[in-house]
Amino acid sequence: MKTKLNGILTLLLALVAQVAFAQQTVTGTVTGPDGGPILGATVLVKNSSVFASTDFDGKYTIQASPEDILVFSYTGYDTQEIIVGDQTTIDVSMKTSLDEVVVQAYRSTTTKRSIVASSVVTAKQLEDRPNASAIQRLQGQVAGLSVQTSTGQPGANSLIQIRGVSSINGNTEPLIVIDGIPVDEDVFRTINPLDIESTTVLKDAAGTAIYGNRGANGVIVITTKRADFDQDLTVRYTSQTGFTELLGADYNLFSAQDYLRFERENGVGAGANGFDNSGTPLTDAEIAAFSVSESWEDAFYRTGRNTLHNLNLSSGGKNLSQVTTIGYVEQEGALLASDLQRFTLRNNLNIKSEDERFTSQTSMQLGFSKNNSQTEPDNDRNNFIYFNSIFGANRGLPYFDPNNSQNLERWVDGLQAFYSPYVTLDNTRLNTNKEDEIKMVIGANNAYKITDHITARYNIGMDYTQENYLRVADPNSALARVHASFIGPDAVEGFQTESFFRDFRFNNTLSVGYENTFGADENGEGGHTFLANLYTEYVKGHFKSFNYSQTGLNPRTFSPGNGAGFVADVEDNDEFVPTVGASKASTGLFSYFGEIDYDYDNKFGVFAALRRDASSRFTGDNTWGTFWSVAGRWNVSEMDFMQDVSWVNNLKVRASYGTTGNERIAGTYYGALNNFRTLFNTGIGYGDNQTFFRSQLGNESLRWETIKTANLGIEFGLFENRLRSTIEVYDRKTEDLFFNIFVSTLVTPSGSIQANVGDLSNKGAELALNYDLFRSDQADGFNFTVNANINYNEFEVTKIDAEGGLIDNGSTVIQEGAQLNEYFVVPYLGVNPANGNLLFEDINGNPTENPTLEDRRLTGTDSQPDFQGGFGFNTSYKGFFLESQFVFMTGLERFDSNLASYYDINDLGQYQLSSDLERSWTPDNRITDMPAVNATNLSPGVTSDRFLINSNFVRWRFLQLGYNFDREMLEKTFLQNVRIYANGENLATFSNWLGFDPESTRQSELNRYPTPRTVSVGIDLTF
Repeated sequence: MKTKLNGILTLLLALVAQVAFAQQTVTGTVTGPDGGPILGATVLVKNSSVFASTDFDGKYTIQASPEDILVFSYTGYDTQEIIVGDQTTIDVSMKTSLDEVVVQAYRSTTTKRSIVASSVVTAKQLEDRPNASAIQRLQGQVAGLSVQTSTGQPGANSLIQIRGVSSINGNTEPLIVIDGIPVDEDVFRTINPLDIESTTVLKDAAGTAIYGNRGANGVIVITTKRADFDQDLTVRYTSQTGFTELLGADYNLFSAQDYLRFERENGVGAGANGFDNSGTPLTDAEIAAFSVSESWEDAFYRTGRNTLHNLNLSSGGKNLSQVTTIGYVEQEGALLASDLQRFTLRNNLNIKSEDERFTSQTSMQLGFSKNNSQTEPDNDRNNFIYFNSIFGANRGLPYFDPNNSQNLERWVDGLQAFYSPYVTLDNTRLNTNKEDEIKMVIGANNAYKITDHITARYNIGMDYTQENYLRVADPNSALARVHASFIGPDAVEGFQTESFFRDFRFNNTLSVGYENTFGADENGEGGHTFLANLYTEYVKGHFKSFNYSQTGLNPRTFSPGNGAGFVADVEDNDEFVPTVGASKASTGLFSYFGEIDYDYDNKFGVFAALRRDASSRFTGDNTWGTFWSVAGRWNVSEMDFMQDVSWVNNLKVRASYGTTGNERIAGTYYGALNNFRTLFNTGIGYGDNQTFFRSQLGNESLRWETIKTANLGIEFGLFENRLRSTIEVYDRKTEDLFFNIFVSTLVTPSGSIQANVGDLSNKGAELALNYDLFRSDQADGFNFTVNANINYNEFEVTKIDAEGGLIDNGSTVIQEGAQLNEYFVVPYLGVNPANGNLLFEDINGNPTENPTLEDRRLTGTDSQPDFQGGFGFNTSYKGFFLESQFVFMTGLERFDSNLASYYDINDLGQYQLSSDLERSWTPDNRITDMPAVNATNLSPGVTSDRFLINSNFVRWRFLQLGYNFDREMLEKTFLQNVRIYANGENLATFSNWLGFDPESTRQSELNRYPTPRTVSVGIDLTF
């Protein structure tokens, strides 16, 4: 017996030894298509419970036998299986999955089953950029998405549009949804870009109709980063620092000496009268000796500093995981006294029950911003800064220190002082224009799996905004002293206005859904998948604001924002009477809706959605709106007859049609209702009593704008998915456009009411393309990918309920058969060789020097681009990576009012002018493009296309060069990953536009803050 036992033990030991000998340690690196390491990829020994996860350098270690199969998987990438054999090192380059998870309205699906026209931007495409705005980082990366910035002010809003302009007076920006919570557009401005996991842009009715009245302009769905369960604590720190500087303009401006000579030739200014205004012209020697040591641009503009810090902590247990991110951004604008400071905090929790039937995803975003800015001109007397007084300053005058009051006093002389660079510089130094903002978004997405096929969900979200504005014209400033000079010699001036704004929005969505697959064979093929969801939603919004304004500030006791130092009203003119205002409003939206989705074996799919909305913005039968969509797809590459076509990896055709609505009327909460105001000032109403009056006449017939959208799309991936592309064709028609129609001021003080006046059509096409020129299977191999996207959009006013089918806005019109706000001007022909006057073309095609309004005609152009898009590349090799991106717009024109001011000969002796005036017509120079300095029709009284300039452009938007340190270099440190980089934004612009920035939302360019160039360096550390 003992002998048998010994034999058995011997056999067992031998078996164990053999197994132990057969097991081997396998190591390697898992990388993405761009060669970068993938964190958290799973490496599994097939048919076992043995697995490992990759670290921050993409590396893993696992025990396996030669006959084992390792399964490599990661969300968004194809799963790969590799036999171990005698290999001890196995490196894997993951390929982008054709069946990755994508967001589709209120739910998620896979790429194969997605039926909507959408574009996805990943976290990697948004990170590392120096711009504090997440939305501006999307520019040029999504076909059909337009992101235009009209100012260089740090933290300023951008105009966001998807597939053109769908409204005239309605809101044209898309709905923003963050982690399932519809939010105000400003939240996108303040969200920390490093918190974003992915951004999905929904463009057609299949993706937007389920949002009903809020989906008219497209939807941008943001998914923020979350931690996995059973994840160790991970700490990530990122930091950037850099500088911002002004981009240059290409106007041909006079030098100081040439300007003085031109003055002398024309008998104006210091050149003709001397610096002492003695009437004696300057000599050539005096002009040659004159030198401006510092330009006015240098006095106002600077090289601004930018700093960014982010700390991210993520961890996960069995039933709870969390991500916390703390961010701080500080940006100095290129203009003095313009800057942004922003603090952000985000916490995301994932919760699940033991049986995993209950799940909850909570999110909390908090942001606090402090913004100092220099206001652009408006129509009141409290303008703080005129940018033209900087760039248009007379260089024929010496530069003076603004602290020298004697030099300042010479400019405090009537209205002309408003445009003086001395006054402007003084205002920059003393005046205040700041905004403090608090943004908070809290939400929870809860789900309970009632059965294996039925799930109930309850989503709740809150979006809170609080803003405080303070605007001060300091009593010691030149601006205040100019105003005081209008009142009297001993007058005290200065101005302060302070306002408070609060917006609270509450969103509740309750749903129940059913999903089941049936009829599949034992391999899971040939199945029918049916999905149905029913929803009800309630949205409530509360708005409140109040403001206080006071003219007359005591320079001895006043301090901005502290409420002290106001001058009592003791004058008969009520100059110092304070103004107080307040307003509040509430909005509500109740909806019920549903969707159904059917799929057959990933080959065919159909989808339908229906939604009913009731909005508090409308009355009577117009309160309710009904919106719907239908869509279908055909996954051609999944068909049996395509299985032998190896070079086609993906081919899908889809089509959709549906309707969405727009309730958001620009500038008002209630366009359909009568609004009333109470004025408490004495001397306002009858018998000097307080007044209660109707401030807005309602329109009970006002109804939703309705957008009908048809879309046809083709997606394909060829040659092992080296070539990936999407082509879209769409037709959008907006019916019942919002617009102000004029009524008598005896009926309503505004002189207009909101009405539905016409229809608008947008038609276009999109192309998105990615191609891997080089794609290595090695972790440190050479990879090179190019990308491009382009959108073509044409829009036309198809109906307008106005006299003659035309609304005349002066230099633009809204007319049936024309583009929206198409330019309506007199053609400019050039200079009359006979007398140097300007020549125009009248309505009969004949030259004229005196055009009239009847000579205006449509130009076929507007300020919206026909084509826009972006292109670029990214490459990597042995830890080094390089990325570059360009954006472009074509087919748009804008008025260059700056150029017009530089050509205005009437400003000679006061402001800077263009040296092009040296080509002015004279009897000896009759053939020229510049009129005579004494031309009699320089202001013809009607707008012409003389300064309507083509503003097409190509901009080098982004460049980044960096290095990922190899894990072996860090193995003796506490660091898991180190990445360093340098990048630049708005590096160069190629355009015929002479001004600072051809990219603008405005039809005319004058007195504006130019967009700057930004260069920075950064580091990314993981512990």
